[in-house]
Amino acid sequence: MKVTVDTTKCDGHEKCVQAAPNVFKMNERFIAEVADPNGDAQEKVVLAARICPTKAIAVEDDDGNSLFPDS
Repeated sequence: MKVTVDTTKCDGHEKCVQAAPNVFKMNERFIAEVADPNGDAQEKVVLAARICPTKAIAVEDDDGNSLFPDS
């Protein structure tokens, strides 16, 4: 799975860390980063992307298909 955070969109709400704490962490500027893209179940990672207030997270499966945002 490929998980990316658009750091220009992230406002530091930490909802992704709450939803998938093994995948996301906050850096020293309180911007989300991907710690381990496979740290939590795919469902948790997609949920984290869906609940991000600024839609800063993109998730792809291993074949490159977009899981979020929906294509």
